Amino acid sequence: MVTRGGGGRKPSTSVGRGPEFTVMTYNVGNGLARPDRLASALRSSGAGVIGLQELDQSQSRALEGSLSEEYPYQILLPAGFEGMGLLSRYPATSAEVISLPPTADLICTLDLEGRKVTIIVAHPPPPISFSGMGFGGRTEARIRRVIEAATSAPPSVILGDLNAASWQKTCCQLRGAGLLDAFAAAGRGRGSTLPVRLGRWRRLEAVNRILMGLPLLPLVRVDYIWHTSDIQALGAWLGEDAGSDHLPVLARLALRV
Repeated sequence: MVTRGGGGRKPSTSVGRGPEFTVMTYNVGNGLARPDRLASALRSSGAGVIGLQELDQSQSRALEGSLSEEYPYQILLPAGFEGMGLLSRYPATSAEVISLPPTADLICTLDLEGRKVTIIVAHPPPPISFSGMGFGGRTEARIRRVIEAATSAPPSVILGDLNAASWQKTCCQLRGAGLLDAFAAAGRGRGSTLPVRLGRWRRLEAVNRILMGLPLLPLVRVDYIWHTSDIQALGAWLGEDAGSDHLPVLARLALRV
C-alpha cells in the first residue's frame, strides 16, 4: 500500500448547496492503459477524487511518481486484475481494504471542508464468466458489503466497475437500498463504457496479443458512480480513453445542505 499526504485543494461551494467536487472511476485494464498516457489523462481529467480498478505495478509506479503534486493523498494497491487505487486532492483520514476473493474493495474517508465523505472503490466479480464459472454467491456478498459500507456512513460515493448492466441484479440491489446512479440522473446518452478494445485474457494469450489493439464500439455500461441521497449529481460524462478496454466515468457532485 502506498499512502501520501499533503495540501489538498478545497472543493467549491454554491449557494443552496454544500461543497461540490468531481469524482472519477476508471478500470485501467491491468496495464492496458500505458502508464504515461494514463497519468496524463488523470491529470487533465479535473477530478478531485479518482477510483481505479485493475491497477498493475507499472501503472502504480507512474501515478505515484508523477501525480503526487496534483493528488497528494494516494492509496495504491497494484495487483493486476485484483489491483485498485484511490487518488485524492482532499485529505484521506482513514482507509480499509475489505478482501472477499477473488477481488477486494477499498473503503476510505475523505475530509471535504470538515465534512466526512465515504468513498468506496468497488470491483465485484461478474456473476457469470466467459469460462462458464460463476461467482454468483461471492458477487452478492460483495454487493451486500458495499451497500452496507455506503449506507452505514453517509454521505457516500461508490466508484466501481460492477461487472453488471444497469438492469441486472447488482444494480437493482443498489437502487433498492436507496442509492442513486449519477449517470442515470445527470448524464446524457447510454454511457456505455465497455469494450473500447479487447482486454487481457488469462487464456489464449498469443491470440489476445494480436487482437488487443483493435478498436471496438462500447456496447454496455458496467462502470458506475453511485451515491447516497444526501449527495446531488450535477452532471456526469464519459472521460478520455487512455488505452484501457474500459472508458472512465466522471460526475460532478454536491453535498446537500
